[in-house]
Amino acid sequence: MRVIVTTNRRQMEFLKQYRFVISIVLIVTSLILLRTFNQGNFRYDAVRWAEPSLSGSNILTEDEVKSLDGEKLIIDLGNNADVSKRFNESTRIIDPVSILEKENIRIMRGNKGPVILASGDISVSARIWMVLSEMGLKNLFILQPENR
Repeated sequence: MRVIVTTNRRQMEFLKQYRFVISIVLIVTSLILLRTFNQGNFRYDAVRWAEPSLSGSNILTEDEVKSLDGEKLIIDLGNNADVSKRFNESTRIIDPVSILEKENIRIMRGNKGPVILASGDISVSARIWMVLSEMGLKNLFILQPENR
């Protein structure tokens, strides 16, 4: 009987000494298990993400761009001088190759209004739109070229 009491006492002292560490480990383990078995947290809703592209609601004409509210940022993806002339909003010329640079992403995320991608070739704007929207940029549009 004495051996059992001593063993229980040692176990209790051990648990008291490390109860904070044990509780943190248990909490972290339970959160990991919850996250692992809840597959809804990991699913990527590609249908919802691509819907504006499929419906064409992300492509705007010049008049639609002028009627948008907020601080518009026009991203010129090809050094089109006429884009800067047509709009009074701030226009930035960014090479499509460098669109993912940290500074460019910071500028686009920091804009308090729509970001409009403009290029002479709509396929370039569409590819850039796809990458940026997949990265989580919201309020992102494509300017329809004039020749369409």
